[in-house]
Amino acid sequence: MLKTTLVIVKKLFAGIQKGLELLSMGMLLAMVVIICYQVVMRFVFNDSPSWTEEVAILLMIWFGILSIPIGVKLHLHIGIEYLFNQFPLTGQYVISRLIYLLIAGFGLVMIVYGLELVQFMTMSTLPATKLPSAVEYAVIPVSGVLLLYNALELFWVSYGTFLEQQPQPHE
Repeated sequence: MLKTTLVIVKKLFAGIQKGLELLSMGMLLAMVVIICYQVVMRFVFNDSPSWTEEVAILLMIWFGILSIPIGVKLHLHIGIEYLFNQFPLTGQYVISRLIYLLIAGFGLVMIVYGLELVQFMTMSTLPATKLPSAVEYAVIPVSGVLLLYNALELFWVSYGTFLEQQPQPHE
């Protein structure tokens, strides 16, 4: 029963992650289109719409914050590899578990305080689009859930799998 539940949760989060990756790509494309539109309207027609900058910034915030859990999952974040690689493999494994616990803790902080921030910002609106300001911050708890999940999933990687993932020395 537990194993079946874990498989379902893993598939669910894989689907959510894939969907958010596609959403991020769409936001990046939308940002480019909106900024190009704004530039053309400003310099060709001397009439830049007021909403374009606000929407582009909103998309940039969402894109940036959604990239955090994706980067953790794919090991894309900057790390101090030289110091880490000086430890024996067992030490590297233990240190990486500690790092993933800290990342999971940060994800938990994003969830708790992100929800508080969203709730606090529901009463104000963005000036150009008149959207609730909570829209700007709603990505924080969403990203926190994914970050927490990804960090815990990486935390539970076995020592054998960890060893398999290590780069092999060149001969």
